Amino acid sequence: MQLFKHKTAKDQKLIIVEGEMDAMSVYECQPWPVVSIPNGAAAAKKAIQKNYEWINHYDKIVLFFDNDEAGQEAANQAASVLPPSKTFIGFLDEYKDASEALQAGDNEAVRQVLNFNHKQYQPDGIVDAKTLLELVTTPSPPSDHDYPFKGLNKLLHGIRYGELVTLTAGSGVGKSSILREICAYLLSKGERCGYLALEESNRRTALGLMSVAARKSLHLGEQQRGELTEIFDQTIANWNLHLFDGFGSYDPDHIYNRIEYMAAGLDTKVIFLDHLSILLSGLEGDERRMIDNTMTRLRSLVERTGITLFLVCHTTTPPNGQSHEEGGRVQLRSLRGSRSIGQLSDAVIALERDQQSGSERNATTVRVLKNRYSGEVGEACQLNYDLDTCKFNETAATAEFDATSDF
Repeated sequence: MQLFKHKTAKDQKLIIVEGEMDAMSVYECQPWPVVSIPNGAAAAKKAIQKNYEWINHYDKIVLFFDNDEAGQEAANQAASVLPPSKTFIGFLDEYKDASEALQAGDNEAVRQVLNFNHKQYQPDGIVDAKTLLELVTTPSPPSDHDYPFKGLNKLLHGIRYGELVTLTAGSGVGKSSILREICAYLLSKGERCGYLALEESNRRTALGLMSVAARKSLHLGEQQRGELTEIFDQTIANWNLHLFDGFGSYDPDHIYNRIEYMAAGLDTKVIFLDHLSILLSGLEGDERRMIDNTMTRLRSLVERTGITLFLVCHTTTPPNGQSHEEGGRVQLRSLRGSRSIGQLSDAVIALERDQQSGSERNATTVRVLKNRYSGEVGEACQLNYDLDTCKFNETAATAEFDATSDF
């Protein structure tokens, strides 16, 4: 770090600039302590760390870097290693740097930055609550959409943008069917949806959604082309739906990128990801840590884009008692792999159904395990699935919330 003017007295202001010409220009405009970074903006943070003890001696530090993208980025990086309470950042509006302003004879512009036109550095993530008036006083509806099931609406109070909702159950209990029901319902309301079914083809996904809308099992048996075309024209041709064409491609970075593109590039508001285990299947390492990392990235994506993300997750095998494929009770600790799934989700919905219970095998209990919005959890409803019509027939919950076991 090149020292142009060195004073060690307290109550002094130190100016840090990018180059030696800028340092001389600043001192000519106003003779204050000023130093320059020895190797340009890219090395600013490292240079300040190396000279931290000496710089920290000053009571006020003004980073006066070049008014370009590189300079602004370097100023924020450099400020991040200095005490925020006495670190300030200032730029020239009309000139690239102090040297250019001085050459133009505009000494006053430099003095304005040194004395007034600089702002205290504020680290990312810190917000002055006084600035939130517009945010907290703007009315917002309790939800952006309803669920297609009354029981879920009663407990969860609808679907909201900016939330991550996890749907979990044992294998074959009906997670994908519920997901398609919700998606088709939202599409029929004009919502823009994205659907990433990582263990089925786009043909299967499209036929599944068309089946829900047409109330006919189009994926079973052989259907007539004319009928399929007519249903397609009535549904998918009119829906705002984008699918992920990546069956067999499970690179997480690739999938995160596509989700973000759907959200930002295609203005998709609700995205369905089925399912978490497939997303991780191509990775090597500790499963819990991979899930923690994945859930953190998904949570961040939801916050950043403001979408609603429905995520399917498998349950773990119970250490004892009934399996979840035989109607065993699903709890938050049943989520496979990591507690972060439940912790980072706004809502967790579980399905319970005994697939081997004879005439009652289609009865599915829908249970809310977590509800960040209102805290209401417990059994939401019972669903009976009609394979011929692809329709869930809902009946009321059979049990009240039990505080000893519903967490």
